[in-house]
Amino acid sequence: MRTGVRVCPSCGSRRTSWVARWVDADGAERSKAFVRGPDAERHLATMETAKATGSYVDPKLGRRRLADIIEDWYAIAVPSLKPKTRASYRSLIDVRIKPYVGRLAVASLAPSDVQRWVNELVAEGLSSSRIRQAHIVLGMALDTAVHDGIIPRNPARRSGVRLPKLQRRQAVFLDPKEVERIATFCPPPYDLLVRLLGTTGLRWGEGVALRRKSVDLFGRRLHISESLAEVGGEVIFGSTKSHAERTVPLTATLTVSLKAHLGGRRDSDLNALVFESAKGHPIRYANFRREIWMPALRSARVPKIGLHVLRHSAAAAMIRAGASPKALQIILGHQSAGFTLSVYGHVFEQDMTELAERLDALVPARSRPTGQGGRKRGDRPDLRIVR
Repeated sequence: MRTGVRVCPSCGSRRTSWVARWVDADGAERSKAFVRGPDAERHLATMETAKATGSYVDPKLGRRRLADIIEDWYAIAVPSLKPKTRASYRSLIDVRIKPYVGRLAVASLAPSDVQRWVNELVAEGLSSSRIRQAHIVLGMALDTAVHDGIIPRNPARRSGVRLPKLQRRQAVFLDPKEVERIATFCPPPYDLLVRLLGTTGLRWGEGVALRRKSVDLFGRRLHISESLAEVGGEVIFGSTKSHAERTVPLTATLTVSLKAHLGGRRDSDLNALVFESAKGHPIRYANFRREIWMPALRSARVPKIGLHVLRHSAAAAMIRAGASPKALQIILGHQSAGFTLSVYGHVFEQDMTELAERLDALVPARSRPTGQGGRKRGDRPDLRIVR
């Protein structure tokens, strides 16, 4: 550290300055001027400590714009994600992140800046889930900046940043009879597709991505390994939402219907889709909703609801049939039984009365109180060992 004299360019006054000099981790000499000597000494000690602990960051790197940091992260990390996820992240970066905080130097970004950005998105009426997704994207980009030694810590991860609460809505579902009624108003083979989604709980993309080799008629099973998504008008086949394969049971009725559907088709290619459009192409969600689903709802006099209600209806029917949260998690392809309970817990609660009655049926009838033919005081109950 050394001292010097600085001249004010406006008034010409002279004042003593202290300059802290140090060598960074790459061997380059760095310096910073201070008005007070103790401040220069404190900064120098901080730099030496950071180098010793491996937390040193180059001040020049921190001057890079946040927009450039995010683009670097996107180019490296995002290509490994599913196409639909990549498109979602791209939209968030271009519309919700860069126009607000992209011009800031990454080192100058403070938790308060992140909070102001979140508040602006809330004021604009963006949904809580979308705001949280944008915050996740920003956080992942800044995590990479920390890992690369560009900034010492991630301001988006600080506990002081408050995000809008998610308003989890209870899943709406239909009775199996209502699902069947809607299916009867769909032309073949799309009536079978509606029954399949409303009974097995497959996601839309998984149902329309089924191939002949995915159907095990003998074992009454569906092997789920693919999902269809539409990104920018293009149909793309990829892994399931959880990136995991699973097996889903088929009812006897669905097995018979699938056997008749597949047996009546000329195409015996195992990779051929089970369900196709009238022109032999993969079924697009928007087309199916407009041409098949909505007309069927009108004919069945059912209020407008999305196709995802079929998945909820299947889950509710499985719960009523006695499926455990763990079994439901495996069939639906959730990552945890806890998530399954968070979505369908209200359906389990509706069956509490019936559960209590079934439990009561397992317990022998209780004896009447003394004086009404019951056990007398001092009598010992019959005990037996259950092996």
